[in-house]
Amino acid sequence: EGDEILAYADGACSGNPGPAGVGAVAMWADQTRELSEYIGEGTNNIAELIGILRAIELAQELGRPLRLYTDSQYSIGVLTKGWKVKANKELVAQVRQALDVHPDVQLFHVRGHQGVRLNERADELAVRAVQSRESTGWVAS
Repeated sequence: EGDEILAYADGACSGNPGPAGVGAVAMWADQTRELSEYIGEGTNNIAELIGILRAIELAQELGRPLRLYTDSQYSIGVLTKGWKVKANKELVAQVRQALDVHPDVQLFHVRGHQGVRLNERADELAVRAVQSRESTGWVAS
């Protein structure tokens, strides 16, 4: 239990497509890190997938299991339910490959804007990236 990473990832954009950002919160042991990343023009789905990818990359780098929460039904569908991928094929393939390389990842759906504190925080970080057009890597919070 104690060695796993608990993460929430979210995406935001101003218009769809439009300027897009990613937000994520990751916690493990006694650490909490936050990511706010501006990704340029994109769709909400692209931002959501990149958020998930960033969390998987962090887990791989740290060599820890990952329990990841997302409010993106789309991401869960294309990554775990075999939904047919029409758009974003390269990105979906990249995330699927990351999942193959780091197999101890579980994805869970959480309802957005329901007061789940860490999900709201991931959303705030994504919105901040869109508004500021700036990125921070994984920084301690």
